[in-house]
Amino acid sequence: MSRSSSNQEKEKGKNKIHSQTSRNRTFDRFKYCDFDSILSFFPFTLETKDMLPTYSPGKRIYFHRFVNRSNLYLGDLVLVKHPTQEGKVVFSRISGKPGDTVQMKNKILYRNNHPEDISGVGSGFTLQFEDKRGAFPSSFSGRDNGEPLILKDRDYFLLCDNRDSCSDSRDFGPIPIENILGKAF
Repeated sequence: MSRSSSNQEKEKGKNKIHSQTSRNRTFDRFKYCDFDSILSFFPFTLETKDMLPTYSPGKRIYFHRFVNRSNLYLGDLVLVKHPTQEGKVVFSRISGKPGDTVQMKNKILYRNNHPEDISGVGSGFTLQFEDKRGAFPSSFSGRDNGEPLILKDRDYFLLCDNRDSCSDSRDFGPIPIENILGKAF
């Protein structure tokens, strides 16, 4: 019996050492994951009025570099490479995802034939004055009135919160996921 209890004590000691080693390895993995996660975030200071009234110029926003179709949702704020201007980036909101049909009618976005609710855009701000100007006639510009557009497999439709004074998908079209640099955290 003393031999078997001695063997059991040795086994317990081995299991204890193995358990501590496993915990140390797991801790080390988490330590490196956290470090990698920290490196995946980057700051961006908004310099334009494109996202008024939600975000003012000078606001610092942190973005997560790793984006894919599974973690991009309608309403997410993203930073993208401008498709036509080298070195320029655009900070905007995802308003259409792959497979959606989007259309602008009198400054209102219709997604899959339903007008989009933008009540959350700019919440927390009071209206200083009401813009009583109408939309330009559709013959003048397709920016606020356009034909339906079906988004391709990897394309996103982006709109700024300050719809009257910005450059977004109404100007340059859908953005491929490869142009998305990060998602606001």
